[in-house]
Amino acid sequence: MTQQARPDKRARRLPAAAASLLAVAISTSAMALPPAETHGESVRSIPDANQIRDWKPLDNQRVIVNVSATDTYLLTLKQQCYGLGWAQNISVTMSNNTIWAGFDAIKADGQQCPIDNISRVSPAQLLDLQSR
Repeated sequence: MTQQARPDKRARRLPAAAASLLAVAISTSAMALPPAETHGESVRSIPDANQIRDWKPLDNQRVIVNVSATDTYLLTLKQQCYGLGWAQNISVTMSNNTIWAGFDAIKADGQQCPIDNISRVSPAQLLDLQSR
């Protein structure tokens, strides 16, 4: 008399677990935005960021930061940061007076919005960004 092999219970759970992970991955990627159009020279950080003179949100994912009359940067956030244009309290995290892409974030009314990319922009690139 031959015995039939019994299927392993874990093997039956694997497809369900894989399907759950796939569903999470799909829903997470749906919240992420396509890569933003880059402008200017990509840099890793903004030094002397404790001297920010002005900032202006372009939309819910991009912010222009003026550190001096000649140093202007475009911060691209990892995700939409709703309310940038009308937030009552806005701040930016930094380490040793330096803002780092991939590490620091903009905070708008308590919502933390990680910085994905920093680009140094020229006056001509700034005009182009603001005209869109």
